[in-house]
Amino acid sequence: MLKYTLNINFIILYIRGDKLDNYEFIDIAKRIANTIPTRYELGGWGQQDNGVYLFDCVCFIKSILWGFNFSKGGHGGAIYLANGVPDVGANRMIELCTNISYDFNNIEIGEILWLDGHVGIYIGNRCVAEATAAWEDKVLISNVLNDGVRIRNNHQVYRWIKHGKLPYIKYNNAYVKITDFNITDIKTTSIKIDYKTDLPISNALYTFDGINYLKIPDNGIITNLKPNTNYNIKIKLERKYTSNYTESNTISFITEDDPIYTKYNIGNIVTLNGKVYIDPYSDETLMELKNYIGEITDVNNHYDTKNPYQINDIGWVKEDDIRLYEPPKYDVLDKLKNILKKLIYLMIPIIIFLILFILI
Repeated sequence: MLKYTLNINFIILYIRGDKLDNYEFIDIAKRIANTIPTRYELGGWGQQDNGVYLFDCVCFIKSILWGFNFSKGGHGGAIYLANGVPDVGANRMIELCTNISYDFNNIEIGEILWLDGHVGIYIGNRCVAEATAAWEDKVLISNVLNDGVRIRNNHQVYRWIKHGKLPYIKYNNAYVKITDFNITDIKTTSIKIDYKTDLPISNALYTFDGINYLKIPDNGIITNLKPNTNYNIKIKLERKYTSNYTESNTISFITEDDPIYTKYNIGNIVTLNGKVYIDPYSDETLMELKNYIGEITDVNNHYDTKNPYQINDIGWVKEDDIRLYEPPKYDVLDKLKNILKKLIYLMIPIIIFLILFILI
């Protein structure tokens, strides 16, 4: 056990607002064992010797609880007695634990394993992170069998006696629970995904087809959607410090429409020169007409319509193929002129006949 003079005002600044998550606890333990150089040394709690971090079994655990963060110098970020964690030895540490058990068939992630004078951290899959002089003088990963046998590479060194839960750790579930999931701010081409969870997450994905997943942006806004389109969406969230995903239920929604501009209205009489289609969205034609005069009986102005006008219920046509019908204009003066021209044409032979008759 370490002996230091305390500055209480200084230590209080480093007390966590909540308990350390058990999966964060083992994540730090595994990273220490697997990613940095370490050496077993009695009384070591993260100080370094030529870049090598020093730990003993119980101080390995205490250094994590005291805030070890892999920094260089000092004690790797650990602050003595931080977070309300006392400086105790291995035997006292197991006495502080709750849910003590001698059954090694069911050990919870982040529990402490104990044998006389030694402790380790259960990290799952029958593995234990521990600082030990057994096997190699460092922080390493060993195995625990169902009967408590402590073994590594088929070499047994002692047997674990019991295990329990530290009071400084919050023993949470392996999977996050999605407590709320909604789609909001539905617009023509975008939506916003809102969700809440009971535990922190490290990754958030969404899918429209249940196969291809994309990352949810930090602001939750999904863009590049089609207007007036039905979508089915679900999300899956990765529990922080694990690779465990939780899937949501499926939510259906329809994006807002983005209507196109249409020049003509229901009731307009138009002249059609072009094809007649089976529906507003199809390329399949029913017939082709020339100089057909008809009435617009329906207008479909959805963003993706191709043939927005229905003519006399015979089918749908494109805007470029119609124009407003213009009936022939009736001009009285032009009519009189035509009558006079005809009369003149009729009188000419009579006049010629009369002239010839007089001359003879």
